[in-house]
Amino acid sequence: MDLHELLGIYMDKFGEEHGIDTATLSEDGEETLKNMVKRAISNNEPITKKELKEFFGYDPDQPNLIYWFN
Repeated sequence: MDLHELLGIYMDKFGEEHGIDTATLSEDGEETLKNMVKRAISNNEPITKKELKEFFGYDPDQPNLIYWFN
């Protein structure tokens, strides 16, 4: 299953308020995100904002923005 299919299932399960906007990820980054999404779906718990901030990165000057740079 590819990342976009997994993210679709994730959105269906947890709703738009837990949506994840992705950027271009490296192969390792994509695999890590796939594993996070699979774990969330199987545990029936959305990925926390803390986990997403740790994965994508965080800019304290823009607290609502998370981002990923390869």
